[in-house]
Amino acid sequence: MTMPEDLSNDKPNPREIYPDQEDQIREEEEKKNRSPRVLGRRKNFRPIILCLGLLFISLGYSYAQIEAEVTMGVTYTDNVFQLSDYDLSRWKNDHPNLDFAKTTDDMNVATRIDLAYPIDYKWWTFTPSVTASINQNTSNTDKYRHDALFRFRVDRYYWSLTTMYGYYPYIYYRHYTDSDGTGELEKYSYERNLYRAELVVRPIKNLTTFGNIRYEDLYYNQYFTEADGNRITTEIGARYRFPIFSLQGSYSYRDYESTGYKDIGADDGSYESNFYRGVLRMNAMPISSESTRNQSWQPYLELIKEDRFYQGDGDWYGGRAYHIYNTIAGVNVKLSPSWNLSLDYLHIFRNVDSPNDSVLRLKEFSENRLSAMVKYKF
Repeated sequence: MTMPEDLSNDKPNPREIYPDQEDQIREEEEKKNRSPRVLGRRKNFRPIILCLGLLFISLGYSYAQIEAEVTMGVTYTDNVFQLSDYDLSRWKNDHPNLDFAKTTDDMNVATRIDLAYPIDYKWWTFTPSVTASINQNTSNTDKYRHDALFRFRVDRYYWSLTTMYGYYPYIYYRHYTDSDGTGELEKYSYERNLYRAELVVRPIKNLTTFGNIRYEDLYYNQYFTEADGNRITTEIGARYRFPIFSLQGSYSYRDYESTGYKDIGADDGSYESNFYRGVLRMNAMPISSESTRNQSWQPYLELIKEDRFYQGDGDWYGGRAYHIYNTIAGVNVKLSPSWNLSLDYLHIFRNVDSPNDSVLRLKEFSENRLSAMVKYKF
């Protein structure tokens, strides 16, 4: 059974840059002492975590009120399954192994709801929040997501600590030809649990440092080695704000350990990755007046490089390395205190090194994405 690759292909999200994009506006115009809260994004939560969230909400009922945001957006991609040039050529010639792809480009429609409940207590702010998101591809309907995230954040003056749990019940990758004798196309999807802790500190004016650790549990079954294992990712970085722009840099290390492959005699799909991330973001600029409180725009450029080295020594994974480049350019436009518009362009390119000619032919790809999102704050 041929194994799929590059499962961590979720779109890099410029709205997760540290700190929040609106920190700068809030500091300049409202002069708050505490760091602003980051709303959670994505995924489903388990019952016990929901109960804890409801407990915090009930305890703080007299001190706070629920804050809500609704985001809707569309994303166009020219390579929805991240096919290589070889596979794209086969698809155009109606190869039966690629019949699952209705189109190679597609449009994704997404909706996200964020609910947060900040509770102020003396010098502290406690913020439980939950996010539910739904997205659906219009042509390739197997590619949809129903995710949620629960987050709890603590703020005190110039530092914040956030813990979170995310649940991704269904992540569809693509169909592959079953090699156990049937020769039929078989759907490959998996589920993922995410646990993450993050610390953000502002030691001096204009400087923000951050670090986080995340643990992910991926599961399909032992025959899907690249979605049957555990990932641990650590990240450290800093952001400095200059008079007219800010610069951010970070380094991440990821260790993915495939499990169960020994039981079926498959190749080891484990890998180690180094991530390098840089962001140039202009400070918020007014659209029609000197104040950025009501209307502003903010362009940015983000570069991410991942060097991934597979640890297996078989024919399929032995000597394989990926060099993945993400280039993101976009702009955030604050139309009013309640409405925000985000536009961005993402280019992904994966370069492959391997002594196996089949890997070189099948795994190198490029993709372009255009996105537009509108957010409303209640």
